[in-house]
This record gives sequence, structure tokens and C-alpha cells, in this order.
Amino acid sequence: MTRSHRLRSLALSALLAFSVAVTASPVCAVAEEATEGTGQAAMYRLYNPNSGEHFYTANNYEAEFLVDEGWDYEGVGWMAPTTSSTPVYRLYNPNAGDHHYTTSVAERDHLKSVGWRDEGIGWYSDDAKTVALLRQYNPNAAAGAHNFTTSEFERDSLVKAGWRDEGIGWYGCGTGEEDPYKGVLTRTPIMGKSTATVDQMVAYYNRTGKTYPSDVYARYGAADIRAFCTILVEEANAEGINAEVLFAQAMHETGNLQFGGQVSAEQCNFGGLGATNGGAAGADFRQVAEEHGYEESDSVRIGLRAQVQHLKAYATKGPLNNECVDPRFGLVPRGVAPYVELLAGRWAVPGDGYGKALVTIMEKVA
Repeated sequence: MTRSHRLRSLALSALLAFSVAVTASPVCAVAEEATEGTGQAAMYRLYNPNSGEHFYTANNYEAEFLVDEGWDYEGVGWMAPTTSSTPVYRLYNPNAGDHHYTTSVAERDHLKSVGWRDEGIGWYSDDAKTVALLRQYNPNAAAGAHNFTTSEFERDSLVKAGWRDEGIGWYGCGTGEEDPYKGVLTRTPIMGKSTATVDQMVAYYNRTGKTYPSDVYARYGAADIRAFCTILVEEANAEGINAEVLFAQAMHETGNLQFGGQVSAEQCNFGGLGATNGGAAGADFRQVAEEHGYEESDSVRIGLRAQVQHLKAYATKGPLNNECVDPRFGLVPRGVAPYVELLAGRWAVPGDGYGKALVTIMEKVA
């Protein structure tokens, strides 16, 4: 099974488990997707172009599954508190295929009495009433009858088109612009144990048809691609970094170890550390190895170690296990990018598809 198939299966399993959980008891999905330390969670907004239904969920596996099924992802609608005294109930109409959301126990119970399924607590309303979620009703639609938005402009536009303004449905504790993940839906953790083996990495490299630069790296501690991948996995594991992320990044940054840009193969700089848009060649890890008391034959390892440490700086605020050899470690705002997708605009320039490029390589490795 490929990694993409595993992710899809995981999304489906999570969706089914989530559905069972919220149907059986009032279990809130917000807690699962809570932003660490903030007491808030992003609420994803999706649209079904066939039925016209808008759907809202705090579960990114559920959202990702629906996107795979053809729904349009419309980003983060608002931020929800992970708990409050005001739950928002989620119900489903099996005849019309529509979901409805309400803080009213009376409305929930009425809908249940006429055949709607109670799916428990979807999320919570903000007791401080920070951001109003405006509710509109389309009297002409069998499905997709309600819309919820923080935008007065969207509400007013729908009312002009014939929808009924039904006031405020509930409250969020922040707007979508305050989502620390910037609307990222698919999330690939940088930290964690890799599921790919050295053999799989070697096989991926061989499929690229590129020639491994053994004439360079034999001198620096990795005479062949297997030795390179073995060191890579060891260094990733030493700091708790997912080795697939490190491998994918090294392949992407170097053009499968062919280089040809600002950084030369001899620098053993596999992440482009210090290679800025101004034309700087970046760090030379032969020199860094020497400065830290290592042999020239350790240069590949030190280059990969520095890259691991730079990834860890972005992914977590946790301490390093090895001595810091990343000359740019102190320049990173710690813990701002725990997911590969969030490296875009940080490790790389915004809008270049950096995270997606790395995930694509990871899927091909497995």
C-alpha cells in the first residue's frame, strides 16, 4: 500500500470513527484539532457543488476525506473554543442529505422528532461572544438550506438573493485569519517516526535515473546512495524528525543530489541552509565539521545533522539531543511550522508549492 493510499485509508477510518463517536455520544471534534496551548481550533468550511450544501467541521481528516470526494475546500471559517458552556449540536437529514447546526436543545430535539439524526456536539460556541456566526436560510433549497458565516457582506448578498436572515447562530472566539495554520488542511508532521526504510529511499533514488556523486561524497563519508540514506535515517532518528521529510527535502533542494545552483555538492549542504535569494552560496559543512572537531569524512553527516536541527527548530520548541551544528538555528522562530505544509514561506519563498513538492516525494518513496 502506498503512503497516499495509507493516508486516504486513515482519513476514511478517522471519518468513520468520528461519525460513530458523535452519533453515539456528544463527543466534540474540536478537542482533537485544537491548536496547542491556545484553547482554540480551526473550523473548516467546505462546499458541495452538486447539492449546494455548506459543511463545517473541526476534524481535518473528515474535511480532507470530503475534498477527496469532490467537495470544495473554502478554508477556515472561524476559530472555535475547545470547550464552553454552549455546545453546537450537529444533525443530519438522511432524506435530503443536509447537515444542520444549532445551539438550541429545543431545535435539536424537534429535528430529531421529524427524522433527523443527532450527531452529537460538533464544536462549541464562544461564551464571550467574540465573533458572531451569522445564520441564513434558503427557503427554495431542499438541501443546503442553511449557511453560516462571519461575513456581513456574505450574509447581505444572500439575503438580497432571497435567503432569510435568521440572526446569529453561535459565536466563534476568532476569525479564520487568526488560524495559526493559515488554512492548511492536509498536515504532514515533521516530527515522528518514519515509515520508509533505507531500502525504499535507495529504490526511489535509483528510479530518478540520476547518478549518485560518489566521486564527491566518498571523501566526505557516504560513498554510495545507501550509505547516504543510512546516515540520513540515523540523524533524523537522533532528533525525532521523520526521516521521510528529511529525505524528501534533501532530494528537492538538491535536484536529487545533482545541485547545479548556488550550492555545490562539495559543501554537503543538502537543505540550502544560508543560500539566500541574494546569491549567497550558503553554509559549507566541511568547514562546520572542522570547527566542531570532526573529520572531513564526517561532512555528509554534519550537513544532514544541521538540516535535521533546522527542521526541528521550525517544528518544535524542544531541545536538541546533539550539539548544535546548524549555524542558522538561532534565527528560526521556534515551533512555528510543525507540519511540512507550513514550511512554504518559511524555508522557501511563499507560493512556490514547497510543502506539496516535499509531500509528493514522500508519497513516491513509500
